This record gives sequence, structure tokens and C-alpha cells, in this order.
Amino acid sequence: MDDSKRAEPFLQRADELMTHEPVVSYYCRLHAISLLGKGRTAHTLSAEGTSRLVAELTKAEEQKAKLDLTCAQETVEAFALSVFEAADSKDKAGLTDEASKRQFYVAGQFLDACAAFYDGQLPPDLAEKSRYAKFRAMQIHDCLKRGVSPVPEVLPGDAADT
Repeated sequence: MDDSKRAEPFLQRADELMTHEPVVSYYCRLHAISLLGKGRTAHTLSAEGTSRLVAELTKAEEQKAKLDLTCAQETVEAFALSVFEAADSKDKAGLTDEASKRQFYVAGQFLDACAAFYDGQLPPDLAEKSRYAKFRAMQIHDCLKRGVSPVPEVLPGDAADT
């Protein structure tokens, strides 16, 4: 997948959250900029992608000027984890549906955006949650496509966790 396509979902999240969660929005945009920048550095970014990079850098600078980022890490991580935990709780309660797929998918994106606080590499706990969220979104998608129940099987050891 090219870098412009990889960046697009993060830019979509940034636009969606601009009014209610501006700090999270800003870090989603920064993550997209990072992906676009990597493409530019690797000379794999198209002219259109380069134009998008410049436009998003401008938006990010304008956004940053209006924000208080003193507690940004706590804000973004708490938001990402709350989205993940809501999806996971719903899933473990057996209420898995099409909306759960999207919830896991965006949770993975929000967790990925936290990489900005760790020099581009998520710590193991957040990386594991991000991988699981993406895996579960794909698994739910596949189950729904095949007409199979996406509700996870409860293992004997997991009963105490719910």
C-alpha cells in the first residue's frame, strides 16, 4: 500500500475529531504526516502525495497554534485506550457486530497515533493492543462476509476476566 493510502485513514480521523477531540485530531494528523514523510524520504510519494504532505503540514501548524499540548500524551493515550476497551468489552460481552469492526479498526489507528510520543515506535503494551485491534477488525469483517458469527469463543480461563 502506498504511503498516501496509508495516511488517508489517519487524516479522516483527524478531520472527524477536529471539534470534539482537537488534541487527538492533531496527533492523528501528525501520524499521517509521518507516513507521508517516510514516503517522500523513500522517493515513493507521488507529486500529489507531496502536495498533500505540504497541505497537511500547514493544517497541523495552524492546529498546533490553537492547542494546549501540555497533557497531550495522556489525552491521546487515554482516548485511544478508551476506544479500544469499549470495543473489547462489547466483543467479550458477545455483542459483536458490524459497528464492532469499525470500532476495533479506529482503535488500532488511535493507538498507532500514540507512536509520536515514543519516537515512532509504540511500547510493547500499546503495540500489542494495536495489533489485536487490527486483527479483530479483520476477523470480524471476514466472519460477517462469510455469514459466520463474529462473537469470540469464551475460553475457560477467560470467564474470570469478564
